[in-house]
Amino acid sequence: MTTEKMASDIRKEQIVEAALHILSDNEVKKLKITEIAGHLGLAPSALYRHFKNRDAILSAILEHIRGKLYRNLENVRQTKANAIDRLQELLIRHGRLISRNQGIPRIVFSDELWGQEKIKRQRMYRIVSGYLTELEDIIREGQEKGEIRQDIDAGAVAGMFFGIVQPAALLWHMSEGQFDIEDHFTRAWPIFLRLLTGE
Repeated sequence: MTTEKMASDIRKEQIVEAALHILSDNEVKKLKITEIAGHLGLAPSALYRHFKNRDAILSAILEHIRGKLYRNLENVRQTKANAIDRLQELLIRHGRLISRNQGIPRIVFSDELWGQEKIKRQRMYRIVSGYLTELEDIIREGQEKGEIRQDIDAGAVAGMFFGIVQPAALLWHMSEGQFDIEDHFTRAWPIFLRLLTGE
């Protein structure tokens, strides 16, 4: 990778991070190129070298979210050998991701994503579907090793895991960060663990 390409990738990442930071306090529809540029101390024209418009930045944010989710999956696979430990660590990482990035739930639950923007909606669906498939793989591996009971459907369990996260993220978003998402995960985990192990 050339130095110029690396610099471009770094700048794109900075633009996405700046947009997410701005979204922590603003609705998606109010996100403007000029504000992102100002946050980075750049002229708006500098952003157009990397993204042709605001819509391209929103698409890059979705890709950024996908990257964070999949990095978490990769990290737990590398650091935890047991499927139960992997799932618990993923839940902890979900809590951190949401509570430290208020802009993520703001865009995930925005009208721009769920309203008329079919392409973004489909992209988000693919991100979530792919993530659920990865969760299924972890669960099936745990079943094969005897760590998770074999009489439960891996796909349904993956959906239930995601069901711990999504409503909590929505409540956290609606309460503007007042809902204690990490406490919710701490209390939900033992219930989910009983489902996994039957104990």
